[in-house]
Amino acid sequence: MSTATPDVRLVVFDLGRVLIRICDDWRHACRCAGVEINVSPLLANAAKFKQLSNAIEVGQISFEEFAQSIAEMTGASPGQIRCAFEAYTREPYAGAADLIDELNAAEIGTACLSNTNEPHWGLLSKPGHLSYFPLNRLKHRFASHLVRFRKPDEAIYAHVEKETGASPRSILFFDDVAENVDAAARRGWRVHRVDPKLDNPVPHLRAVLRDHGLFR
Repeated sequence: MSTATPDVRLVVFDLGRVLIRICDDWRHACRCAGVEINVSPLLANAAKFKQLSNAIEVGQISFEEFAQSIAEMTGASPGQIRCAFEAYTREPYAGAADLIDELNAAEIGTACLSNTNEPHWGLLSKPGHLSYFPLNRLKHRFASHLVRFRKPDEAIYAHVEKETGASPRSILFFDDVAENVDAAARRGWRVHRVDPKLDNPVPHLRAVLRDHGLFR
């Protein structure tokens, strides 16, 4: 029997810095990958870099196109770019998968809503990989490169509502990015911004869920 209050029927989680650890930035990813890439041009051409990042996250360009463009900007090889890119996703936070299991056992709907891309999604779905997370334990899985919208675009929140049948006020959403949380709040979702500096946000998630009456 569900322990949820009548108000919250679906808990939606961002992935990076909420359920799964990711690198701080490209310099951090390069260190984790053991490759040397001059990332200064990415900072100097932030608008172009953001455009490319957004494009791969909604499936407008392939990873090969993305890697080639970043390689040209930095002077690195596409292979080096792939190494750093794949190192960007790290391990799930301790207790994250258990939290999903407990919500499922309480008959509370679960979902992820992530701005991501095909390579990272593949690593998260690959058993045995450092970044593997049992995404199949989530009742609903929404990835920007699959639905072709990305947060904070209003369309991606509307897509979640349509696919799950959940009303806006019945959704509790966790994300570490302020603009994503704000956009969801404008839809009428219940929201909570996760501090991206937390070493492990899972205990904090549990506390918020308890505040909403979802856990005793």
